[in-house]
Amino acid sequence: MIHLAKYRITIGGDNILCEGVTEIEEIMVLIDVLRASSTIVTALANGVKEVIPVNSEGNAFGLRNKGYILAGEHNGVKLPHFDLGNSPVELLRYIEQSNIEKIALKTTNSTELLTKIESALICSSLNLTAIKHELEDKGTSANLLVVGGGRGITEDLAVAMALYSSLNDGLEINKAYLNECISRCNTAKYLCKIDYKKDVEFVSRIDKYDVVPVLRGGVIGIA
Repeated sequence: MIHLAKYRITIGGDNILCEGVTEIEEIMVLIDVLRASSTIVTALANGVKEVIPVNSEGNAFGLRNKGYILAGEHNGVKLPHFDLGNSPVELLRYIEQSNIEKIALKTTNSTELLTKIESALICSSLNLTAIKHELEDKGTSANLLVVGGGRGITEDLAVAMALYSSLNDGLEINKAYLNECISRCNTAKYLCKIDYKKDVEFVSRIDKYDVVPVLRGGVIGIA
């Protein structure tokens, strides 16, 4: 059966997990701009081969013996005994000093959700157009999952709406508006307060990378 690609936006991980199977096959696109999606995109764009999302610190520590670098945070702050926080800027500094091939990632809002999803594309401000082109090439319907967090959904919803309106209506992506939504949202203000201003500035760079991370079988790699 031939159908036109359809796009929809779902807000909140609990909502997507409660939904049944749709009649039309669709791709899930997870959006958590500050910062899980951006850390994943940055990792894969800079030589990391795979990222495994984990739903507990114990599961992360279990992967350390298998050669995984541990990255994670709770409420934005680096987890104790982890190698890195959930920070693309910190990750890039680490990559400059060490050869990293595998990362286990634990975050406040996204990684538990990712452990419950069979497959998804990972979208950030950093790879927005790459995801757009991937969806256009596949011609498949997509569910844009806006993760958000305790401080709101502004940055995630802005990226989702830019992707949706570009795919569905042919509108040009307004990078200046996206930059403002990311740099001035409540989550960004909180991150700046706890000394992650450089992450906010980094993630505000729209389309820095041309990579499409895809989750398959619990592992995120490049499509």
